[in-house]
Amino acid sequence: MTAFRSLFGSLAVFLTAANLGAQGATSPWIQGLLPTEAKVVETADVDTGQGSARVLVLWMLHPKRVIRQGLPGCSESVYGDHWYGPTRLSLVDSANQRLMNTVEIRGLDETNEGGNGFPIPFRVSNGFYHVPQIDKNKEGAPKLLNLRDLTGEGVAGQFVLFEYAFCGTALTTVLGYSRKTDAAVQFRVEISEQGRKTGLVWGICG
Repeated sequence: MTAFRSLFGSLAVFLTAANLGAQGATSPWIQGLLPTEAKVVETADVDTGQGSARVLVLWMLHPKRVIRQGLPGCSESVYGDHWYGPTRLSLVDSANQRLMNTVEIRGLDETNEGGNGFPIPFRVSNGFYHVPQIDKNKEGAPKLLNLRDLTGEGVAGQFVLFEYAFCGTALTTVLGYSRKTDAAVQFRVEISEQGRKTGLVWGICG
């Protein structure tokens, strides 16, 4: 996977047998399309503008629950309390109840041969991630599938994920629905730098 770098401005989730997300129980037919050990984090309907019923499903395999301990560090502004494990994004045809495709979401420590996974926050500050309701500590459950039109395709079907780089800065990538391919995608990004364009997949946010 090609790496990318870009500059960007600075869930109480409850574990159930099949659901890590804050949007309620996952439809049994969606769960049935995934591996038996899959834990769904969040789902979101996509308005494709073409009459096709599509759902994005963010899910993980046997994730580990990581709770912050002791004094807060710089990385906690990005991760907060989080799940950690192999992470996937799937696109589902909800009209015909079929799985269309799945994208692996790899973290910094993953290789082509596999790795430990990706950090998905369930309680975090309203800094990098969008947190609709914050508490007295300015934290809450993030809306991970905060869908917007980030590709100019005319469909609010994309979202961002973050990984800690250094204090005040995180790596980011855009994932979601592509109208051109009718599929879940991790999008290629081109960044202009001194007249050059570089194709990248992960980028710097800070």
